[in-house]
Amino acid sequence: MKQLPSWKIREASIDDLEAIRDLYFKVWGFNRPKTFEYWRYATPPLGFCPIAVAVDSNRLVGAYTVWPVQIRVGHNVFPGAQSIDTMTHPDYLGQGIFTQLANECYRITRERGYKLLYGFPNPLSYPGFVKNLGWSHTGDITHWIRLIKPSLHLQVPNIGRPILDMMTSLLPKGSTAGFNIRLEKPNESELSVLLDQWRSKGDACMIEKSSGWLSWRYAPDAENNYRWVSVYKDGNLLAAGVWGKQSTAWGDAADNRAHLVDLFGENFNALKAVLAVVIKEATAENTMVLETLCNLDRICKVLRRVGFYKHRAAPFIVKKLDDTLFEPDPLKHSSWCIIGSDVDTF
Repeated sequence: MKQLPSWKIREASIDDLEAIRDLYFKVWGFNRPKTFEYWRYATPPLGFCPIAVAVDSNRLVGAYTVWPVQIRVGHNVFPGAQSIDTMTHPDYLGQGIFTQLANECYRITRERGYKLLYGFPNPLSYPGFVKNLGWSHTGDITHWIRLIKPSLHLQVPNIGRPILDMMTSLLPKGSTAGFNIRLEKPNESELSVLLDQWRSKGDACMIEKSSGWLSWRYAPDAENNYRWVSVYKDGNLLAAGVWGKQSTAWGDAADNRAHLVDLFGENFNALKAVLAVVIKEATAENTMVLETLCNLDRICKVLRRVGFYKHRAAPFIVKKLDDTLFEPDPLKHSSWCIIGSDVDTF
């Protein structure tokens, strides 16, 4: 007779955060800052993250989390979420915890009225999502890299470091000539113009962004030292961007990579000016590399012009939670507009 598992599945509450943190350390070998985890799990604008946990007696042995966001599909906005932390205690692997946690988490999200999920699975979890949980792999999103000081990478041999850094210094950097640069978030009325441009593609699926949501997304508690670069000409805001780098709160887990997380605007040279400032600041901070994910043609063209190159392709998966008819179809890869901040790890 098959033995029933000793663990039970239930919905998590804020009281489980410390146990989830302990599980994270057991699975991945390090911990993230407590302020980051509380911000990430407990403070999203749509409320506490839907989390399903597996508990064996008083021991938390598995967790599955989705990160709430508003998703714009065409001219309509729906509550949705990004699939993020999935963890099973090493002693409980092979017992089917992942699948049961996922299905319970989806039940929770449906009860809260969420309509759509998306994610970027790692190679270990990808088969489970696509084969067992009904996700669609719609296509891939390009991971872009811009070298800043590659000699800081541990795998670069000492003899080649000066040469590699010298070659990197010759990459195009963009220019701020003719623009007024402000290292601050634009005011709400100025930013609304750029956000309206962001939303103007009516046949697209994208993460809905407002000034308030951006203030939360780039809050100090995210522990990534996010900062704004705003580009003006003749008093008019033409472009704005956000970049960040893990704070000292990450300790040894910090990897000295900087992340370009948002870039708004339609003026090509103004967008290049944003990137020129980001590259200059990242260089001054002795950063190894600047990276982002993006599939927006206009932004990708600008990235190439300032020395970014395609590093790899990140699988992008989508799951509908009910029979809602969306227009455009979120299961069609070309419908999506994705940039750095749409990935939780950025």
